[in-house]
Amino acid sequence: MGFPVDSSQPSKRSRLRKWLTGALIALVVLASPFVVMEVAFNIATAPMVAIADKMRPDPSWSEDGHNVAGGPFCIRYTVPCDSMWRAYRTEQHVTPADVQRISDEALGGANVEGDCETSPLPAGLTGAYTACSATGIIDGYDVEIKVLKLADYDDVERIIQFRLSSIKNR
Repeated sequence: MGFPVDSSQPSKRSRLRKWLTGALIALVVLASPFVVMEVAFNIATAPMVAIADKMRPDPSWSEDGHNVAGGPFCIRYTVPCDSMWRAYRTEQHVTPADVQRISDEALGGANVEGDCETSPLPAGLTGAYTACSATGIIDGYDVEIKVLKLADYDDVERIIQFRLSSIKNR
């Protein structure tokens, strides 16, 4: 003969299963707004990123940073919504032909302004200046390619920026 089993009390395994199920449901409920925001951001910024992806840098340039702002939950605080930039650095000379190649591929052949070398700043000033650039409008975005150079003549480093901004930000 066995001992009588009281079926009115749930077993330890059943309580653990209920607790884990509840914890999993709570985790999904807490995480879902963040997942929705991320998916909405990726969908909303995809056209802009696709345009930026057409601007292919020279393989010798090293990526310095990037930022993408936009989507339905964007709050215009320090960066305009629906805008992005990518920056690259190199110690090699960047020529107008380099910028023209990128312009031809991404901007449909916008003209390059500047020679990518000479400084428009008076002697003795410090800071970065635009040595050359190309601009255009693609699919509702202002697109700009800039080569920045430091005013210090001993510094050979160049910064190449790809910038996009919705024409709504004008």
